[in-house]
Amino acid sequence: MAEAQAQKLAVLKIDRAAHPRRKLLRRWPLWVGLAVVLALVVGMAVLGRAPSVRVAEVREARPGEQQTELSAAGYVSSRRRSVIAPQVAGRLVEVAVDEGDAVEKGQVLARLDDRDARVMAARSRAELRAASQRLAAARATATRARNDLKRAEQLARAQVITRASLEEAQALARASSAEEQAAVAQLAAAREAARATDLQLSHTVVRAPFAGTVVRKLADEGAVLAPAALEQENIGGIVELVDLGALEVEAEVSEEQLPRIELGQPALVFLDAYPDQAFVAKVRSVRPAIDRSKATADVNVAFEEIPPGVLPDMGARVAFLKEELPQEALTKRDAALRVPASAVVRNGGESVVWVVQDGKVKRQPVRVVEKVGDEVALAQGPEPGTQVVVSPDGSLRPGRKVKVRTEGG
Repeated sequence: MAEAQAQKLAVLKIDRAAHPRRKLLRRWPLWVGLAVVLALVVGMAVLGRAPSVRVAEVREARPGEQQTELSAAGYVSSRRRSVIAPQVAGRLVEVAVDEGDAVEKGQVLARLDDRDARVMAARSRAELRAASQRLAAARATATRARNDLKRAEQLARAQVITRASLEEAQALARASSAEEQAAVAQLAAAREAARATDLQLSHTVVRAPFAGTVVRKLADEGAVLAPAALEQENIGGIVELVDLGALEVEAEVSEEQLPRIELGQPALVFLDAYPDQAFVAKVRSVRPAIDRSKATADVNVAFEEIPPGVLPDMGARVAFLKEELPQEALTKRDAALRVPASAVVRNGGESVVWVVQDGKVKRQPVRVVEKVGDEVALAQGPEPGTQVVVSPDGSLRPGRKVKVRTEGG
């Protein structure tokens, strides 16, 4: 009876594990909603992140740009530039010049401790005096021996002395003559030794090999210097001397452009320190070697007149011209502006650039006149100095925030 009643109750019991799929189907809208919300959050985060853009500045045209054959970057150098080092090793006791000093050829730049050199020079001069005295004594002995030989020959002819006495006089004359010749040689050697020690003493005084300007001071009093200088590490160097009257620009020209360069070709130099000025120059030489790592050759461009204020290692850009420009053309500027060609894009049927202002971009229409190298000339566009986006992508929208990095950055 009890077992029958338990079986009936088991039949009436609800098995909740028998319908799991129906339970999941009831919850699927909740999971879909969570996925949509997550996608919206991620999308807003991505869209809200300011993209990084590369920018360049709108610039005015430089003088002579229409006549430019090609341009190249470089730096100011000097045809005479040297690290001055002593010719002998020693301790530096005086540096007579400072950075910025103009010096003449032969002017004293520094002095080394010369005590050892003076001792050696004094010893050599003493040996020279001794050699001179020995020569004088040898000459006196040789003169007396020659006179004795003459008398012995006369007496031998008169048969006053024996043959043996004559031969003895001849032997003494030959020996004294040999001693005289040896003394002459010793005097010459002593004279050269004295000259060498005097030269060593003179090398303790370091002089300017050419007129120039001290651009760097490399050692101070008390430094022990080597007798030679390696410019890369300034080993033994005291000062670096540059002839500011021999300044020129060393420009790097790619090897495929070298056939377009000729000796004497007119050029304009634009210095980074004076960007608004153009300096007349000409090609002086082309170094007959190619830098394999950069596939470039160095072209030396000499200023027609070296401008005041120009210093070695200043950055420069050289415009190699098709023909020489008249003087008035150096101050006349093309009215068109210049921007990288990749900054101009077509948008809405017109040419535009994306201007960066206060960390946001805005679209500005431009009117392109012509393409000049990797730039374009604009008859209408932003003011000079305005930053424009280089190679903008399609994600830019007016008013969108951006992170700016300059060209090459």
